[in-house]
Amino acid sequence: MHYGYSSARVKAMESRLITNKIMQEIMNAKDASSILSILFQGDYKKELEEFGGLEIKGELIDFALSKNLAKSVAKLVQISPTTERKLVRSIVGKWDLYNVKIAIEAKDRKSSYDAIARYLIDYGMYDAAFVRDVMREDSIEGMFNKFMINSPYRDILKESLESYKKSKNAVDAVAAIDKNYYKALGDVIIGLRVIDNSSARIIKMDIDMKNLLLMVKAKRAGLKFSEISGSIIGSGNMPPNELEQIYNGSKDIESMVMQAKLYDMKAAVDVYKSQKLKHLLVFEIGLRNAIFNKSISLLNHSILSFGAILAYAYMKEIEIFTLRVLINSKMYGLSKEETSRLIVWKNA
Repeated sequence: MHYGYSSARVKAMESRLITNKIMQEIMNAKDASSILSILFQGDYKKELEEFGGLEIKGELIDFALSKNLAKSVAKLVQISPTTERKLVRSIVGKWDLYNVKIAIEAKDRKSSYDAIARYLIDYGMYDAAFVRDVMREDSIEGMFNKFMINSPYRDILKESLESYKKSKNAVDAVAAIDKNYYKALGDVIIGLRVIDNSSARIIKMDIDMKNLLLMVKAKRAGLKFSEISGSIIGSGNMPPNELEQIYNGSKDIESMVMQAKLYDMKAAVDVYKSQKLKHLLVFEIGLRNAIFNKSISLLNHSILSFGAILAYAYMKEIEIFTLRVLINSKMYGLSKEETSRLIVWKNA
């Protein structure tokens, strides 16, 4: 009964996730306004009303989606058993650091806070107001120093700052944040395997996605594996030596992705081959689908366990990601047919 209360609350939250039927309606909607009308009838109504209701401006839709995710993440920490609350905070910490990465990339591009505000997740210690303040700093180093004040992520950010100082490259800084976060999460994964091995596997899938997307971008840029090996995260289901073998043994992106046998990427590869502009987003969608399907399976078989809490976190994140893709599909250059082939929503 340790997870009795938490599981009951998670089940209630799960019931508000978008069903397969509703997601199909969203996919078939003729425009963004039609999608908003559908979302307005469900769990997103409050956030949409906050930013203008059905008359919401296009650039504010992401604000509403992020606000909804923030609400769900905060609630997930609150309902977790006190003995596992620290563990849940460590896992959802990636959303805190997500805002840090967005801010650093923006400063590097000399973009303003307003240019990135719609993409921030207004949650945690690095919420939108905090990021707005930090972006007033004159340099990326200054931003790092401000992010580190009284922060539980101080060690992660300190090592990432050192990486940035060496190269003066924001890409290296962001990659270092990811690597250091998942390195710190390695101990959490070890402890989590004792509690729920399936939950540990989902986190490892998340790490695989980070590594594979890095390799996809590097392969397109014609880089050697040695040039990205320092950014490979070592605690995924696919070890670094296997990833190196896959990378060096493939002539192009398509053949490389197909060698990642743990994941069924055939649909993503087929869509990628059919595109004229070759959008790499299709691979992220394919990998997130794999994580989503694993989360669905875990949630359906993890009554009264930590797995139900973790599975919901990933399902909610992927729901938000999917909605963003569907609403902004024209911007990404994906046709309705391509998107429908890629996004397989199996929530009952």
